[in-house]
Order: sequence, then structure tokens, then C-alpha cells
Amino acid sequence: MLRLVIKGLKGLFGFLTIVPVGMESIEVISKYFFLCPLVGLVIGAVAGAAGFASNLFLPDSISGFLVLVGIQLLTGFHHLDGLLDLSDAAMARGDTKRRLEVMHDMYTGAAAVASGVIVLALTGLAFGQFSGVEILKAAVVAEVVAKESMVLTAYVGKKPEYKGMGYFVVESMEKKHLEAFCSLLLCAVVGLVLVGFAFVWVLVVMGVAVAVLGSYANKTLKCVTGDVMGATNEINRAIALIVMVAVMA
Repeated sequence: MLRLVIKGLKGLFGFLTIVPVGMESIEVISKYFFLCPLVGLVIGAVAGAAGFASNLFLPDSISGFLVLVGIQLLTGFHHLDGLLDLSDAAMARGDTKRRLEVMHDMYTGAAAVASGVIVLALTGLAFGQFSGVEILKAAVVAEVVAKESMVLTAYVGKKPEYKGMGYFVVESMEKKHLEAFCSLLLCAVVGLVLVGFAFVWVLVVMGVAVAVLGSYANKTLKCVTGDVMGATNEINRAIALIVMVAVMA
């Protein structure tokens, strides 16, 4: 059993990051997708450690943006691409088929550029509000929340008609109440340990954001795709940071 879990985690790291650990099958990655928060914990710890080290001789604002750069580099801008694609689809006129076509085309529209700039700017500025060891804690918590939001979005989502990565992930989370609960519990434990009771507000706002984005995708696109989960990741990272700045201040 432990061997299978390790194999699943290896597959998640290979899929969600640029770490050269090798890829596993879609079935393995999908089956253990609920362990995404563990991947987020490692990504946040590495990027946060870089921010902490840079903060010893650089201003908080620059260190904050360096954390963001570190996260994006570690993930290969994978989820950011989902945010851009979903933004273009959301602004497209037409039915579900047309929106999905826009989401999957190779072009980047004004909506994608605007949303990418806004989310990245807010994320970097929010990271820049932390200093010292707090920037490390914020990076870990924000990335764990970002990854948990993808798990929950898959849990509440409808499967796409085409068999892409989103199809297998959403299918793997269908009626998997225990996996969804364990994933959320892991996220909550990490957050409560690192930032205390204030994390409850982060969880609440994340839940609302997942419900809104998931409902929008199910209604407008008739499914939750990999791009939708990627967009949820980027948006909820920014939201988690803004809430932490607000409640911890």
C-alpha cells in the first residue's frame, strides 16, 4: 500500500512540477490526485525558503515577488496557462462548444493577459506583505490551499466529454467523499499549525471560491477541465494570501 502511495506521489510531482522524477500513468496520477496538498507543501517550502533567504538582504516586496517566481518556475507555469485559457473562454461569446474551442485554441486574448497580470500582481504584492519566517509560512499555506482547491474543484465538477487529463481526475474524485475529506483535513492541519486559528477564514473563503468557480464551470462549460482546475489553483493562491494579510494584520 505504501509503495502505491509513493508511486502516486511521484506521479503527482512529475505532473504538477518540473522536478525530473519521471511520469506515471494518467490512472495513477488521477487515483492519488487527492494528495495534491502534499505536493503544494513541498513547492511552497522550496519557494518560501528562497524568499526567506533573499529577505535577509532584500526588501519584503522584492522577496515576495521572488517567491512567486519560484512557484511559477517549479510548476512550469502549468496552472497559469489554465487561468489564461479559462479567462478567454469566459469572455467568449457563444454556446458551450464555442467556449471550449476558445479555451483550447493556441491564441491568447486580452482577457487572458488582463487576468494573468491581475492575479500575478495581487499574489506578488500579497507575498511582499510578509517578512522573515512569515514569508516561508505564507508560501507553504498558500500553495497547500491552491492545490487543495484543485482537489475540491474536481470533487464537485462534471466530467468533460473528451478524455483529457481533466476527465480522468474528475472521474477519480466522483463520490470519493473520504479522499476529499482527508485532503481537506491535511490542508487544514498544515494551515492551523503554521498560521493558527486565522486559517479558518482562509478555508471559508477558499470554499466559497471553489463553489463559485466549480458552479460556473459546470453551468457554462458543462464540465470541469484541467484548465479550470489550473485557474482555480492560481486564483485561490492569491485569495489565500490576501485573506492571510487581512486577518493576520
